[in-house]
Amino acid sequence: MILTKLIHKAWLLYMAAGMGVVSVHAQPRILTVDQAISMALSNSHVLKLDQAKVDLAISKYNQAKDMSLPAGSASATFSHAEIPAHRINLGSLDWTLPERADSYVGSASLTETIFDGFKLKYARQSTRLLAEIAKTDVSLHKEEVIYTAVQMYFNLYKIVRSRQIVQQNIIAIDSLICQAEQFYRHGVVTKNDVLRFKLQKSAAAIMASDLEANRSVACYNMAVLLGLPEDSDFQPALTVPEKDAAASLHQYLDIALSERKELQQNSLQSQADQLSYKTVKAAVLPKLSANAGVKYIHAGAAFIPESGSFISPFSAGATLSWNFSTLWTNKNRLSETRVQQQETIIARDIWTDKIRTEVNQAYHIYLQALHKVSLLQSAIEEATENDRMQADRYKNNVTTVTERVDADTKLYQALTDMEIARADTQLAWYRLLKTTGTIAVIHQ
Repeated sequence: MILTKLIHKAWLLYMAAGMGVVSVHAQPRILTVDQAISMALSNSHVLKLDQAKVDLAISKYNQAKDMSLPAGSASATFSHAEIPAHRINLGSLDWTLPERADSYVGSASLTETIFDGFKLKYARQSTRLLAEIAKTDVSLHKEEVIYTAVQMYFNLYKIVRSRQIVQQNIIAIDSLICQAEQFYRHGVVTKNDVLRFKLQKSAAAIMASDLEANRSVACYNMAVLLGLPEDSDFQPALTVPEKDAAASLHQYLDIALSERKELQQNSLQSQADQLSYKTVKAAVLPKLSANAGVKYIHAGAAFIPESGSFISPFSAGATLSWNFSTLWTNKNRLSETRVQQQETIIARDIWTDKIRTEVNQAYHIYLQALHKVSLLQSAIEEATENDRMQADRYKNNVTTVTERVDADTKLYQALTDMEIARADTQLAWYRLLKTTGTIAVIHQ
């Protein structure tokens, strides 16, 4: 309750102090973390490139499907010949050929593969798996984009909230300076007290200046990420809802092992390795195909021939072929595919260990962040009471200016630490979601 009142008061004082600035500059855009994530996903060039890769993989899959369709071809040829020397005289043989000749030749054929050792079937399945792997790449990069947006958002949040608290501190120090100057005029305190408060204000002003520079950089980076104009100004939402660990570590581990896209990719790659092995084995099998065709041959000048001046044979048949050299050339290829299968299995074990480590670390970081917020809540209450007591003692001239400054500094440092801790808690929560592979699920 005390924290809420202090933050609300700080915000009101900050807004009151900045009324003159607000009248000159445009109001910053209020931005929530969900809005930041949504715009980052829409603007991500990486995701657009991934989608192009998915479309390409789907196109290759469709091409593999087309390979199982019958192969057909048709052709037509017309030729014209001029025969200047058209007489042949060989002893008793005397031939006189025409001075010119025309001919028409046409053909059409259709071939259907009946059995190819299931290689076309395996090719379709392999390209389908490649398309699925490309889709998991999209999901992986989507998670990265979301987490990047979250990191940048809460970095900006910490800067803005720290700057607001520093501005509140400057206003409070101004009040202390006025009070000290009154005491000095009445001979209650020395000139050193006034100078000490002014020195504290200078330090706070330097910190505010540094935070403003950091805020400008953070706003620029956020604008680039979200695809907005580079001079955009952002104001993060003031309230940060706190979350609790709703599940145990073992539950998060189970979720990660079923949802992490790296393991899903590994499973798809394992299926692709099995298909590769089957394809190599299928190469030793014979191939059976059927074909049918028709030809048209007409040697004459007339485009539409007379009966008896052309032939049009039809043909149909089947072809059985076998490259039996694969019986001894496929051995090493089969060994290679077995090694690839083993590598995929080992990679899964490596990923499993890595994921378990990441989830365990993220889980305990989140619990520690929650605990830190709880401790800072007590620290703020203690610092508030200490600041009140030191203020009363200073008014009654029973404490030193050093103790008064120290109490004021500790209070505003505690307020700043609380805002940073609350933001870090949110970031730890999103990191836990990322390690379990569910960060994108809550933003679909």
